[in-house]
Amino acid sequence: MTLAEVRRAGRESLYLRGTLDMCVLSLVDAMPTHAYGVVQELQTRDFPQTSYGTIYPLVTRLRRQGLLTQQSLPGSGGPAKNLLSLTANGQAALAAWQQEWRDHNARVESLLGGMTMSTTTKGTSHVN
Repeated sequence: MTLAEVRRAGRESLYLRGTLDMCVLSLVDAMPTHAYGVVQELQTRDFPQTSYGTIYPLVTRLRRQGLLTQQSLPGSGGPAKNLLSLTANGQAALAAWQQEWRDHNARVESLLGGMTMSTTTKGTSHVN
């Protein structure tokens, strides 16, 4: 792995840490599923760095926070499947996180897009 790839992987890990809860809630909101299904869907959607060891504790934490609920359904010839779905609090949290993400993303895009500096910061130095 090149240095550039290592640096990119590190940034990807940081991005994921800040957004994974929201991504999991969004997937479960779109289609109630089990934790294994969440991992598979994330990997299908180009999040290959997500693993079962990451998702299972995250799902447990989201359940403890009251954002997800788990219903045990009989498995087809095997163990029961634990179907995850959002609670009302989970839906509210997801809506808030989505709006916060859009707002944050818009601020970053405005900086990356080269918008001019606001009149309050023009002419002042921010480098010490």
